[in-house]
Amino acid sequence: MLTIITNLKDVAKKTIFNSKLIEIVKKAIFYLILGTIILIFIFNQLVGVLLAGSFFIIYIIYYLFTLSSKRRVLKLMQEYLIINDIEVAEKLKRPIDDIRKILSSLSKNQKKKTWLLVFLNKRYLFLNEIGVEKFKEYYSKGYNEKKILENLQKDMKIRSRAEINAIITTLINNERLSN
Repeated sequence: MLTIITNLKDVAKKTIFNSKLIEIVKKAIFYLILGTIILIFIFNQLVGVLLAGSFFIIYIIYYLFTLSSKRRVLKLMQEYLIINDIEVAEKLKRPIDDIRKILSSLSKNQKKKTWLLVFLNKRYLFLNEIGVEKFKEYYSKGYNEKKILENLQKDMKIRSRAEINAIITTLINNERLSN
């Protein structure tokens, strides 16, 4: 168990470094292209306008691609009872920061969703519909955090009572669990 947590931390450090480097490179390329278009526009306005138009179209395509990645992330996560953001980043081979941005936007409006996203200790946990139902079942039976943890550890990769507490809090905040 300790080696799994250590490996996840190592992967997180590597992917965080890689994602920051990728973000810096993306910004540098964006500003380089923008500066080049401005210079070309100064000397030849027609070519500058054509380049700006094509750059705008490419930027829109990139935006649509990132929009579709939300659906891909959600589809992957729904295959698992519980999965964290680091595992999602590994499976999709995407930077952890990108995955966290997607999960952050998904977590803002989840009142009517069947799944649950929980933010705990700078990481996200995702429970699919079956995981949420099992959790609600144990909670409605009147089990305390320790008993819920023991039962859920048999079915899912829940590690601590803090995760149980965060799940309870998130469900109550989203009005999906009665107090």
